[in-house]
Amino acid sequence: MIGHEMVVVLLARGPHQDIGQSHNIFANLNGSWDVEVFDVETDGARRVSAGEWHFAWILEGRAMQDVFVSPARADRKGNVPVKGNRCATTLRIFDSAEENWRVFYFNPVAQSYELLRAQQQGSDIVLEGTDAHGHAIRQAFTDIADNSFRWRREIQKPDGNWQLLAEHSAERR
Repeated sequence: MIGHEMVVVLLARGPHQDIGQSHNIFANLNGSWDVEVFDVETDGARRVSAGEWHFAWILEGRAMQDVFVSPARADRKGNVPVKGNRCATTLRIFDSAEENWRVFYFNPVAQSYELLRAQQQGSDIVLEGTDAHGHAIRQAFTDIADNSFRWRREIQKPDGNWQLLAEHSAERR
């Protein structure tokens, strides 16, 4: 398989010791997840689809990467419309000087990207930043348990209020 050696070099067994226990906020996400995806349309209607989300430590454990696919690979038959189509990746790198995580999300299908910072707030992981258009966004991983978690994405409207764009409910494979 072409590229196989890259995958071997990319993957790590776990987090690097420089991250430390107190900053290892993404550890419980490591692994593969089946996801129920709820996208919120502009009229408030919810579009539901299935997805899959895979998290792994990479680059000698100095970063965590995920791959998110929705619709799930088993459901990707023919041409999948761009709307709701995600074959995306997120790279999370710990910034020891800032004591938070820099997060870079890329979805080449939709030609979108987001730059965020992540910190633990109580038992949740909260990410704040901007999308490709400069809009303020926030995401949160909540209800994190050994075999499940929830995730949501919001955008800040011009009036300062937050509008829900998507929610995911994940179950460990």
